[in-house]
Amino acid sequence: KQWYQRRVAITAGILGLGIYVKVSLNDLKDLDVSHDTLNTAALFLIGLGCVVFVVGLLGCCGSLTQNRCMLLLYFTLVTLIFLGEIALAIAVYANKDAVTKQLRTQFKDCMTSYGKANETVCTDTIDTLQSVLECCGEMKPADWKNFTSYTANPPKSCCPQDEACDYADAYPLGCYTTIDEFVNNKSKYIGFGVLGVAIIELIGMSLACYLRVHIIKRTTYEEPHAA
Repeated sequence: KQWYQRRVAITAGILGLGIYVKVSLNDLKDLDVSHDTLNTAALFLIGLGCVVFVVGLLGCCGSLTQNRCMLLLYFTLVTLIFLGEIALAIAVYANKDAVTKQLRTQFKDCMTSYGKANETVCTDTIDTLQSVLECCGEMKPADWKNFTSYTANPPKSCCPQDEACDYADAYPLGCYTTIDEFVNNKSKYIGFGVLGVAIIELIGMSLACYLRVHIIKRTTYEEPHAA
């Protein structure tokens, strides 16, 4: 029972964090993350929190009331989530090169639209990537020299503290290089993280299955004696 209660508490925390970020967007404007990115992250956390909260609540209520239907529904939903996560992890790992190349293409396309009044999404995305990852340009800072507006100086997001600087003081690595190195060097840690989540879900599935079997056995035992 404590397992399900802790799961509900954790997911309620995720939901609360998402709601906090959503209602505090203006207060978080000093972060090196664009408004659109924070808004998307908040909506994702709220959606994730709602789904996992409902699933966890089913397990908690099922264990407290010893309701076999709730436990079976909980087991089914967690199994579907578990299989979906495994499938997603395998797909991302198998296509990680294609994913990074697609990111490279999208980044190059956004560089051509950077700074235009009607292309705020591209501008915010590039500024966020360059500030957070401390990178500049696609492969190197000099990539920005191909655009007439930045022949002398790169965008401010290429510079420490987001202040104007020249190319000599800009972040030395390109964003594609940084992302590619991260994916290749940290992929095993990402895999361990996915494995850890999978193990936690397997424990929850096992507990739900065990509790349901225990309830069935107890009911089967008690019914003849009650008669």
